[in-house]
Amino acid sequence: MENLNSKDLLGRREQERRWRRQYILNVAERLFAQKGYHQTTMAEIAKASEFGMATIYQFFKSKDKIYLTLLHEKIDLLLKLIKQAIEEAQTPLEKIKAIIQVKLKFFQKNRDFFRIYALHRQNIVVLLREELGKKIDEKYQEGLSTLAQIIEEGISQGEFKRFPPKEMAVLISGMIQAFIHEWIKSEEEVQLTSKLPIILDFLFYGLKGKI
Repeated sequence: MENLNSKDLLGRREQERRWRRQYILNVAERLFAQKGYHQTTMAEIAKASEFGMATIYQFFKSKDKIYLTLLHEKIDLLLKLIKQAIEEAQTPLEKIKAIIQVKLKFFQKNRDFFRIYALHRQNIVVLLREELGKKIDEKYQEGLSTLAQIIEEGISQGEFKRFPPKEMAVLISGMIQAFIHEWIKSEEEVQLTSKLPIILDFLFYGLKGKI
C-alpha cells in the first residue's frame, strides 16, 4: 500500500472535517423544517446526525450559530444564482426580470427554511446583530448595489426613467422581499413563481389603468 505523506493526511482530515460540518448543517436544516426552530434542540441534532454532542459543539457553539450559518450559506447561493442570471440576460430590463425570477424560485424551493425567519423575525433580528449577522447585511448591501448598477445602466441607455438608482434599488428590493415574506408566512399552496407576471406588470406599468 502506498504510504500517505503528512500533506495527504491533512488534506483528508480537512475533507472529513468539512463533510462533518456540512452534514450537521443538512441535518439541522431538515429538523428545523420538520419540527420548527424553537422545538429543535442541539441534542436532537446530535442524535439525528449520529455524532456526539462534543462533535456538534466543536463546530457550532449554539443552535443560533447553526441557523445563522445556514442563512449565510443560503444567501451566498442566492447571490451566486442571481449573478449567473444577470450574466445570461442582455438588457437592463431583462436583468431585473431575471433577478426577480431567481428570487421567487429560490424562496419557493426553500420555503420551510425561511419560514423560520418569517415567523420568528424579532428573535432572528437580535441574532443578526452579531458578527455573522453583519456579514449577512453586507451581502444584502451587495445585492442592492448590483441592482442599483443595473438601474443606472438602464437610465443611461434610455430604458428607464431618471430616478435615483440607489433609492429605486431599495424600493424594488423591499417590495419583492415583502411580497415573498407574506407568501412564506401564509398557508397558500399556490406556487410563488406564478406571481411573477403580476409583480412585473406592477413594477413596470404601475397601478394606473387606462383613462
